[in-house]
Amino acid sequence: PQEIETYRELSATRAFLQRTTYTPAEVPFNHPVEWEALEGVKEQTRAVIKTKRGNILLALDPGHAPGSVANFITLAKSGFYNGKTFHRVVPGFVIQGGCPRGDGYGSLNYTLRSELTGAFYEVSGLLGMASAGPHTEGVQFFITHAPAPHLNGRYSCFGRVASGMDVVHAIRPGDVMESVEIIY
Repeated sequence: PQEIETYRELSATRAFLQRTTYTPAEVPFNHPVEWEALEGVKEQTRAVIKTKRGNILLALDPGHAPGSVANFITLAKSGFYNGKTFHRVVPGFVIQGGCPRGDGYGSLNYTLRSELTGAFYEVSGLLGMASAGPHTEGVQFFITHAPAPHLNGRYSCFGRVASGMDVVHAIRPGDVMESVEIIY
């Protein structure tokens, strides 16, 4: 799981060069929901991403994506996101960060189950789990700049920006998450 994106890219390139058909390998999720991480989470629980451009305040949605929220909280509380960059910025679409390698191809040694529930990318400022296909979510997340309905049913949505969309729009590639804190 740690190198699934790299593995898939290399496999697709190999198939192309060999003029064969590429079929992505199935990746079973192997990380159960950490229910204890959700203890104390209420509607007013927030995550704060602190950057040099300002703060992004996130409202988390454990009702739609408990596994993604629990994972995000656990990583944030451990300090995992501190010092990580926003490695991908697509104006009018998303900012993405959380990659341990800083290039969008890194993860940890586990994957999460995709949580494709009733949360849809119909408005700007939604928080989603980046993935390389079904059940490959892990540590990378994105925030939408604008509605992105083509993401519906493909990416777990686990929160929204409560304040700081001006900061989301100001983020540039390489900007650092100075800290990510959970406020109960």
